[in-house]
This record gives sequence, structure tokens and C-alpha cells, in this order.
Amino acid sequence: MLTPPFCNMNDQNFGVHFFQPTSVRSGPIAYDQSNIWHRIVSGFGKSTDLIASNTSSAALLHIESEPDWVNKAKTFCGSNTKRTCLVVADNCERHYFVQGLLGMSDEQFLQIGRTEAMVTAAAQRFVALCREELRGAMIVMFTNDDLFALAFEEEVNRQHKGLVESTTMPIPGPRDKETVVRVNTNRLNPFSYWYCLDRAGVDEKKNVLHAVTNAKGFKEVFEAVDRAIQKASPTRIGRPPKKCLLTLFLLTDRDDIRGLVETLDIGDLDRNVAPNPFVDVVTYKDGWANSFELGGMRQARLLQSEWSFRLVLAGNQFVSLLLSKTAQDKTKSIVDYSLRYHGPGTQATTLETYRTEFDQLLTHCSTAPAMDLVSFWAAGQTRSHQYEQALREIYPAYNTGSTGFLGYRPDLVIEPYRVCELSLTASDDDAVINEAIRRHAIACEFTASKEFTLPAVQTYLNRKLSNYVEVLQEQ
Repeated sequence: MLTPPFCNMNDQNFGVHFFQPTSVRSGPIAYDQSNIWHRIVSGFGKSTDLIASNTSSAALLHIESEPDWVNKAKTFCGSNTKRTCLVVADNCERHYFVQGLLGMSDEQFLQIGRTEAMVTAAAQRFVALCREELRGAMIVMFTNDDLFALAFEEEVNRQHKGLVESTTMPIPGPRDKETVVRVNTNRLNPFSYWYCLDRAGVDEKKNVLHAVTNAKGFKEVFEAVDRAIQKASPTRIGRPPKKCLLTLFLLTDRDDIRGLVETLDIGDLDRNVAPNPFVDVVTYKDGWANSFELGGMRQARLLQSEWSFRLVLAGNQFVSLLLSKTAQDKTKSIVDYSLRYHGPGTQATTLETYRTEFDQLLTHCSTAPAMDLVSFWAAGQTRSHQYEQALREIYPAYNTGSTGFLGYRPDLVIEPYRVCELSLTASDDDAVINEAIRRHAIACEFTASKEFTLPAVQTYLNRKLSNYVEVLQEQ
């Protein structure tokens, strides 16, 4: 019997987060002394092979507030005779646990209430079940009632010494609680944890912050986030929030790229620069992910809830400038300006100045000597060696990785990704909270496609975008 409750989730997510840590789910298993499941199933030698085999062969039943839980557990164990059965009773200090052991109706139980004699009788019934119908199953009981835990343990062990062991589990700290809630929110919903907080407004942000930082458990945090989700109206009052920015910088074999971007038809776009034959820069804010294969509609909506998408299309004049390496400072400035991100509240004069300066930079494309690019475009995928070498010379951090992206390495990271963490907020001041969860990440992927078509763009991004979905869901 464990006290207080470690978490309060549905069967699937309870199993993922408690019995199957990240090491089991996404790579080689590493023994974790703090993981109860590892300690139980790894044998005397802390065998990772035993952890893997026992985890894959285990069946998990999560029960809570179900007076008929005993019959449900019998049926579950009876249908999984060849698997290790785990029965998790959450909040078992509630009436349902003792009521179910004694087979009492709600009316009968409410007439008497829980008494010492009733706990003793329930303990006797529990021992009988463990010896008979539930024999071989592992039963984990969670409660936040120390007195009930100790009384039940004493009565059970009086009849069968060592059958039950009580362990006190510390309540996770604010960051751990928020991490579990954030990961579950992002895995199960078509919008991110940050998105629902931003849409819900400052009062709901504060409610979530207080739930995360107080001494209570996961249930209160999940309930606070659920309320925020319910109030996360798509018609947000005020200007839209500034999302993270993911850019595809695409080189193509065209001398004039004007009008090409519109042929993709992947959503409403904002043109960031004046039309010109050299470099086009457009930004998609909503609906853009529906054109790509990300595992389902939920994943597409999740990604675009927190990321805007930018497409930079560069023709042969820019390719010549990049590969010639004759004006690397100017080439870098063009790329930098292509990735500059202005939030929704940016003043019109700032945007106009940006466009003017970008136009001036592009004069270097028109004055630079044109290279013979026939062999470059004929090289197929191996052409990446040429343009990536040029990019590494102007961006030493090109394709070297960055914090916040798990094991993935975007080609170029201007601002690293950081998760939305209210738990790091120093106070509940409105401005402090808003700044703590503000999105800053800017990442760019480079590619070259001789033919600029929607299938070519889809083929490339279908491989890349799933990484960004995982970045959102798994941390």
C-alpha cells in the first residue's frame, strides 16, 4: 500500500508514466532505482532483460470509485491467466474499496459507515481473495489517508504476515507534476498545453500555477488544466499569440520564383517581403499542417497550435551567391532576414523598415555573377553536400543540435525550444506569467529541389515534421 497517491490517470497513461518510464518506451532500458516497477520485476541482479520481458507481458487494471471492483478484478485476472496482472486501486481510502471487499450496496454502507470492525472484515476478505481468486496478481493500493493505510496493513498482516507492505511516497515537486500533466495534455489533445493556457486567459493560468505549486497531487493539476482547456476559446480576445516558428528554406532551379509559392495552396499566407525574382518569404499561421502526413489529424492540429510555418523559396541567383562564397556576409544577412520573426503586435513602421532593408540585401543576388548550376542540379540528393558545406561556413552551429529538441537536430536553430513551464514562474504577476510561457523557438530546415511542387515539399516535410510533433508530445 502506497501513500499518498502517486498519480491519478486513466489506465493507459497510468501505465505509461508509472510502470513504463521513458527508458522503456523510447530506447534501451536503464535500471532506475527510483522506479518501483523496476525494483519489483528486475530480480536480484537488476536485470534490464527482466524489466523488458515483464513489462511487455504485464496487463494493467486501474480501478477507482467502483464498488464492484472485486468482481471486475476477478474477471480481469481470469482473462489474463498467461500474463502478469497488475491491479491498481486508486484513492482506496474512499468507501468503494472497503464496500467492494464486503459486497455491500451503497445504502447498506451509508447506514453504517466505515468502522474498525468493517476494516477488519475487509482485511479478512482481502486475504482470502489474494489466496484464491486473485492469487498471483500484484495489487497496488494508493491512498492519502495514513490512518486507513496503517490500519488495513496491520489487519491484513495479522492474518498473513508480510502480505501487504506500506510505503510512503513523497508528492512530486511542481516541475515533475507539470511535466506529467503537460505530456499527457499534448499526447491526448489536438492542441498543446501552452495553447490552452494562452487561450484560457490569465485567471486560468493562475489557477493552474497554484495547482502545480501547492502540496496537492496530480488530480488537482489535471482538473485545473481541464478547466483551462474548456475555456480555451478559439476566438481569443485580443491579438493572436506569437507562436514558435518552423521554416523550410528551399532552393529551387528557377531564375524567377515569383508566383510559385501560391501554387502549393497549403493555406492562407502572409507575404513577409515584397515580390521579387530571387527570394520569397511567406508565413502560414493556421491550417498549414493539414497538407502533411503527421500520423493523424490530431497531430497536425497539435503541431500548428504551437508552431507557425514559414516557407522561404530561393532561386538560382541566391544559389549562385551561396555556392560561390564570394559574399558570405551578405548571404548570411539574407538568410538571417528570411528567418526574422515579427510577432502579431509589431508596428507597421518596423515591418516597412524590414522590407526595405530586405530589398537592399537582395540587390546582391542581382549583381553577383551567375554560376553554371547544371551539375549542381543534376547531382540529385548529393547536392546537399555542396550547399550544406557553404552553410556551415557561415553558420558554425549548422546541424549540431540544440537544447529543447530531444535527440533531433534541426539544420539551423535561431532560438532553442523550451517547454511551457508555469512552475518556473517567480510570482503570479500577470506579466511574469505571460513572459514565462511565451514562445520563442525559431528553427529552420534547408533542402534543395530541382522541381518546386507540392509533392516535393510534402515528401521532405513528412519526414521532418513528425520530429517536431514528438518534441511537443514527449517533454
